[in-house]
Amino acid sequence: MESEQLSILLAEREITRVVLRYARAVDTLDFDQVRECFHPDARVTYGKWFSGDLNETIAWLSDSLPRLQSTLHDFGTPWIEFNSEGNAATCETYTTNSARYPEDENGQVILNVSGTRYLDQFEQRGGIWRILERRNMPIWSLNTPEVPNPPPPYERADVSKRRPLRTQGKPPSP
Repeated sequence: MESEQLSILLAEREITRVVLRYARAVDTLDFDQVRECFHPDARVTYGKWFSGDLNETIAWLSDSLPRLQSTLHDFGTPWIEFNSEGNAATCETYTTNSARYPEDENGQVILNVSGTRYLDQFEQRGGIWRILERRNMPIWSLNTPEVPNPPPPYERADVSKRRPLRTQGKPPSP
């Protein structure tokens, strides 16, 4: 493998780890780790809800996220493109996020599931890749009441007769 290709693979891996570290840090309310994902002069925009510098972002997250009972950020594989010098990159990642809101005065719990695109500008400074700008773009959202006792699973047909497995290239017997 050529040296340039190896450098690209290593940079992609480092950037991907930052993206995943952010998801884990948000879900575990580890705001020091959230901060580590960004350069000190970073700008962050969360849809229409928030836009600010890194300190404002950490303050906003540490105020809003603990109000939820839980969150789960499931990030897909990032699409990463580097500039010609190799010290900056754009990164686009699709996510499915969920949040569980606390019970309201009627005992109702709301679950939110949403699809989001994260559009990030990364820079490598001192050999470390971090986010310089993040834009969170909501795509869709679903809010639904939590059902305490979901219905039992439906009865399944015997799928082995509909889709038999093939072994050693031989067609299945009827």
